[in-house]
Order: sequence, then structure tokens, then C-alpha cells
Amino acid sequence: MIKSFRSISGEPRLFAAIAFTQVLVVIAGFGLEPIRGRTNYSALPLTVYLHATIGLAWCVLAVMQPWLIGTRQRELHRTFGWIGAFIAVALVTTGIWTTFGSIAGGRQSEPAFTIVTNIGGLIPFALLVVLAIRVRRRSDWHRRLLACATIIAVAPAWARIVPMEQLGPIGLLLMEAGMLAPVFWSAVHERRTQGSIHAAWYWGAAAILSPLFMVPIAFVPGFANWANGFAPAVKP
Repeated sequence: MIKSFRSISGEPRLFAAIAFTQVLVVIAGFGLEPIRGRTNYSALPLTVYLHATIGLAWCVLAVMQPWLIGTRQRELHRTFGWIGAFIAVALVTTGIWTTFGSIAGGRQSEPAFTIVTNIGGLIPFALLVVLAIRVRRRSDWHRRLLACATIIAVAPAWARIVPMEQLGPIGLLLMEAGMLAPVFWSAVHERRTQGSIHAAWYWGAAAILSPLFMVPIAFVPGFANWANGFAPAVKP
């Protein structure tokens, strides 16, 4: 398979490379947690492991699908594509579940911010996947939208790579910059080789940036009070 992967060229190779870099981001982000002493994985509930397993399945599929196209295994690509649709549904569902579960378990100090950033990432991810399915016969749109969806899916890993507690809002901007890097590189590459940038990259970039514009919601008093209601009560 490795030999076949190296032999693919053109867009399949580009999108396989984008997906593979996201896998590296996940390894770096979550691998650093125990080293920093920030997370004790053995103490986490099973729902977190379920969500992580589903997320890993999505990343593996994101790498495999371009390889299947590059090796002309289109029927298998379509089959795994529909499996990917169910994985996406499961990823969003367990993502919502673990978000509120982490707040209820007292593992989040800012419930409102956690809800906005987590759910704010799941929404554009889901929208990109749905749109990619609808335009699946237009492979140019399909593969670019799914690449951007994968980038959004690994946002939690970026949140662990960037020291958010120390950097605050600047950390959020750095995180978004890291997520946009493969989109920017791909757009520049297209501009140089094809003379234009595919419109799907603009849609994908907007989806990646959209959680930034949702952050102010976390500071709305009514929303903050509602979010705090999911946190465990503080004993006097």
C-alpha cells in the first residue's frame, strides 16, 4: 500500500497529503497532553474514548479515500464514502455528548466558551460534509470540501498544541492560522499551476474561520448562565 501511495499523483496525492498532515496534528496534539501533565487519559469516561475512536476512524478514512481514487478503486471509494457519512454523524453526535459530559463532570472551567467553540466547530464540519455529499458527482468540489471538513475535525488537537491558557485570544488566532495553512498552501499551489483558485477553498476557509465569529456568544450573560447550569453545583 505504501508503494501504491507513493505512486499516486495529482489531486489524489495532494488531498492524501493534507489528510496525513491532519493525522500528524492529532498525534502531536493529544500526545502532548500527558507529557504536559494536563490530562490523565485513564481517568476519562468511556464516552471520550468512543468519540476519539470515531474521530480516528474519520482521519484514517480521509487518508485512504484519495489513495483509493489514485489507485482507481472507485467502487470501494464509494462504499467507504457512505461509511464515512455514518462516521460523520457519529462524530457530531458523540462530540455534542462529550462536550456537555465534560462540563457536567467538572472538567471545563468555562462552560459557555467550551460549548461555543466545540459546537461551533461541529456545525461547520457537518455542513461541509452534507454539502460534499450533495456535490459528490463534482469531484473537484467534493474532495476540497471534505478536506476542509477534516481540518475542522482536528481542531481539538490544535487547541492542545497551542497554549490557549497563556495566549488567550491570540492563541485562538494562532490555532485558526494553523488550520488554514493547508488551505492557503493548496490555494497558492492552484494559483501557480492552474492560474486560478477553486471556489471551494473560499467556502472551506469561511467554514474554518466561522467559530471565531461565534465566540462572542459565550459572553452573552443569558447564554453564560444557561451554560453554567450544566456544570456541577459548587458546594458551600
